[in-house]
Amino acid sequence: MNKPKVFLTGGDGMGWALDEDLSLTRRALEGIVEFTDLEHCEVVHSVWWEGLLRLPKEQLIGKRIICHVPGEPFRYLTLPHHRHAVSLVGCWVTQTSQAAQQLTGIGVPNQLIPYTVDVETFQPLYSEDAQLEALRRQWQFPPDAYLVGSFQRDTEGYDLSKPKLMKGPDIFLEILSRLWQRGYPIHAVLAGPRRHWLRRQLTERGIPVTYVGQPVETDDIEANLLPRRTLNLLYNLVDLYVVASRSEGGPHSIMEAAAARCKIISTPVGLASDILDTACVFTSPADAVALIEQDIAENKLAGSLDLHYERVHRRYRPDAVAPLFRRLYEDIDKIPIYKSNGEATYQSDARRKWMAIRFLRRFFPRAGNTRLTVGLWHTFFSPPYGGGNQFMLALRKALRKRGVRVRENEIGKGIDAYLLNSIHFDVDRFLEFSRRHRLNIVHRIDGPIHLIRGFDREKDELGFRLNTRFASATVLQSAWTYQRIVEMGYQPVNPVVIHNAVDPDIFHRRGRISFDPERKIRLVSTSWSDNPRKGGPIYKWIEAHLDWDRFEYTFVGRASERFDRIRQIPPLSSEQLANILRQHDIYITASQNDPCSNALIEALSCGLPALYLNDGGHPELVGYGGLPFNDVDGILPQLDALVENYKMFQNLIVVPSLDDVAEKYLTLLRDVAR
Repeated sequence: MNKPKVFLTGGDGMGWALDEDLSLTRRALEGIVEFTDLEHCEVVHSVWWEGLLRLPKEQLIGKRIICHVPGEPFRYLTLPHHRHAVSLVGCWVTQTSQAAQQLTGIGVPNQLIPYTVDVETFQPLYSEDAQLEALRRQWQFPPDAYLVGSFQRDTEGYDLSKPKLMKGPDIFLEILSRLWQRGYPIHAVLAGPRRHWLRRQLTERGIPVTYVGQPVETDDIEANLLPRRTLNLLYNLVDLYVVASRSEGGPHSIMEAAAARCKIISTPVGLASDILDTACVFTSPADAVALIEQDIAENKLAGSLDLHYERVHRRYRPDAVAPLFRRLYEDIDKIPIYKSNGEATYQSDARRKWMAIRFLRRFFPRAGNTRLTVGLWHTFFSPPYGGGNQFMLALRKALRKRGVRVRENEIGKGIDAYLLNSIHFDVDRFLEFSRRHRLNIVHRIDGPIHLIRGFDREKDELGFRLNTRFASATVLQSAWTYQRIVEMGYQPVNPVVIHNAVDPDIFHRRGRISFDPERKIRLVSTSWSDNPRKGGPIYKWIEAHLDWDRFEYTFVGRASERFDRIRQIPPLSSEQLANILRQHDIYITASQNDPCSNALIEALSCGLPALYLNDGGHPELVGYGGLPFNDVDGILPQLDALVENYKMFQNLIVVPSLDDVAEKYLTLLRDVAR
């Protein structure tokens, strides 16, 4: 039997994780396939989806395309250009259980084949090892300190002053800050390039840090990329490695630390739940602090070293995954051949044209500067009104700020692309106009509406019919929304997940009160709707069980319950509501099946950590800027934890900016217009 001819690609040439994936995948495929060039291959096998988009589309026609998912699928869904890769790939290779579950949850077939690590490079060493001793002397690590390692970048190359939030350097910083404040002898050990933000922040907070590298101010990608054998020495040197990422595919550091028998704790990203003992996975920075305190006191984390080491050696070596790749290639005929449908070729041509325009604009600013005209279909209401209306008002303002011509609820000559907001517009009038015009449409899908309201299933059905008939691309408000839609049996057209955002001129932190635990803690909830699913019964439970000597509580808007001790204020304008939010400390939301709560984003944008029902899109929005509860029994303990670690949670609030959200919409609108 002839071996499949395979073009293996997808590295980024940086010498980081993707290039390591490429090298180790090649080792795993040795003897299974015949490696060849792009022109003569039968299969294009890429370890990175962006690598596929760099290949000429016409050279992919007639080939089977396999692609790894090197990061978290739900994060990739938020990138508008990712949908172009989706149209190419015949088989996705997921490398973690998390990635497999996420793709399966949105109806995307995939094969789970784990990451691999070089266990010959990453291995445990004796503490008296001569190389370790030399490293200790070279960098003068204090002998009595508890060394906490982090060897992954924390800034982007294009802006070394800002943190790469996906990697969680701010979470790492807050954990170490809390430990240092409590008097623990911690010492940060950083390595690798682009560590500028964290180095600076640790120094400013007075936390001891050693940077194993050349501390230059410019991009140090070449100067500070360490050999992997040096990284192995560092894993063997530190007392603990901390992964604080918000989103990851791996990270490779989990496999490397486990193979080197280095103690490690991690957020629940990527590989963490596949390799690590559940006791080593933390869901809040306060939990991480508690874990480290226990380890300093009683060496608690050492009990997981054997488990981590065994799991890596059993499942994550190249020879361990080779049989999985062999089965994949034995069934290669089941992977569909990529065929041009016109759209892909058009996208390729349009992409090249757009890159040319961007080049011209750089040197000739007036070149290609044709203004886009967008038809916005939504029934606008003056505030106060519901969250979807609030977002559409903010988006309209942001598009106009970018020079986009916005025409509301019109179809006619001169409009380049249309944005339909779910079904919240005059559908009959739109359908009448659409019969006489060819339309380029981005469709923003709501809900599912019936899960929010408890009724109106027919409105969801109408939205799906509009999507199938008209959409060139679909905006979904959260990954949770996407999953629920697929569960209903629908697949939106070319979906992209874009969270809502709020008007920063209105909802911001400027002028907010300072937190003072000596006074009563001020709680607040808001809602436009009085549907019980917006949380009224839970707010009533809180009223009955709250310690009113410690707290005061305000509710703004409409509620299904009548309150006796909670101060209730009727619906307010956006400006008035923002002022109220800035006079409070903690936001509480108990809404159910809420896909992307605008009310929650408004509160976070005003600097309020959130206590939230662990449901709907809430976890996606809050991240590490608050704490969840699953039922009423968890409310008061989580509220106490928020108060105890208030500044930590407040510092970790991250909200989508209106500028970024508008730019994603604009990218889609430009694409469908072309």
